[in-house]
Amino acid sequence: MKQDRKLAIIADDFTGAGDAGVHFSSLGKEIRLLLDFSSLHVSSLPDDSLFDGNISINCETRFLAPDKAASVVADVIATCRRRGYDRFYKKIDSTMRGNPGAEIEAALGATGKAAALICTAMPETGRTVRDGRIYLSDIPLHETDIGKDPFHPLASSDIADMLAQQTHLKAARLSLSDIAAGDEALMQTIKAHIAAGCRMLIADATSDGHLFALARAALEADCLPVGAGGFARAMANSLSLGGGFEPETESPQLDGPLLAIVGSLARSSQRQADVAATEGGYRTFYLAPNASLDDIAVLCATVCETEKTTPDTVLLRIDNTGVAPRISKEEGARIAALVGEAALALCRAYPFKTVFSTGGETAIAVANALGIPAIDLTDELLPGVVLGACTSDRVDVTWFISKAGGFGNDQVLLDIKTHLTSHSQQRPT
Repeated sequence: MKQDRKLAIIADDFTGAGDAGVHFSSLGKEIRLLLDFSSLHVSSLPDDSLFDGNISINCETRFLAPDKAASVVADVIATCRRRGYDRFYKKIDSTMRGNPGAEIEAALGATGKAAALICTAMPETGRTVRDGRIYLSDIPLHETDIGKDPFHPLASSDIADMLAQQTHLKAARLSLSDIAAGDEALMQTIKAHIAAGCRMLIADATSDGHLFALARAALEADCLPVGAGGFARAMANSLSLGGGFEPETESPQLDGPLLAIVGSLARSSQRQADVAATEGGYRTFYLAPNASLDDIAVLCATVCETEKTTPDTVLLRIDNTGVAPRISKEEGARIAALVGEAALALCRAYPFKTVFSTGGETAIAVANALGIPAIDLTDELLPGVVLGACTSDRVDVTWFISKAGGFGNDQVLLDIKTHLTSHSQQRPT
């Protein structure tokens, strides 16, 4: 494989761009997460090296109408191709939220690929695909809390059924037995499906071995690879190491103090915040969903005063007392923007060097508020927990960690704390 071919990952949200893109850092060049895809359209930037290497693009299409999402994806890919990108990975949500059917069809048209090889499995997090259906810890997706989300309710766990709601492209399934037959037999099966007019090849996978076999097949058949973080890891590995597993690398040491922000109302995120506060030594502060700028100023003063004598880990949470378990998308966006304003004020008032944010909408709002235009993806600290280096002309934050709201065990914030270095910074007075 040529190492100088440029790769662009096309994702529908911020955390997805991160947890797919981070795996491709093993290609020998850094991979940069672009927070705003509009920068692709700037013909001359102060630092045009932004597009020298591999990139992961947050298209922010998850909550758009399907036709609008398709238009954005087609436009982004066309622009990438004009900038010399000739290899693509289409990131979709492992639980099929957003506009996967419309975006896959648009990506196929824009890349000119004959077919998309689709696999949403992430076995290390208990997300598998069997008989074309998605399972979360062996429970069919539509029977889980995620499947019952009123913003994206599911009547089925069948991937083909869900894709058919947004596209009429012909689909076929690659079963576990197809994969077990070996690489050559799998290639013949793929070629037969494509010859029969199938444009979407939906693959089963319950292990990393299945994902690596599918990655080799996608490269050999020149299909458009489509999937979540698990398939991205397998594709990156096949491109850079010829199909073997990624070598273990030493975990990075992060600079403190750490500001952890939990804006997601997902049950898993709330449990993680509870454990961090009770067991992890995080000093917890709450932000009311209707907070004013004066309230944020008081919060900053309280943090600065309190942190003179307490550990260098601060947790900011939304006070969800009285907040409906399910809020509108508009209200969610408003609260995320408020959290971003609070994060900026806190980072200006106190010398936080590392920021962690969970929930895609919260994470992008925080990064935008901090003035971070791009993140150089560095490492996956835990499954779905992505670390990147960053710079800003507004604050001194040097590390940004993101996580989708529904990912991670209850100890995730405790585990992140173990990566912090001891430091001796002068406290603000």
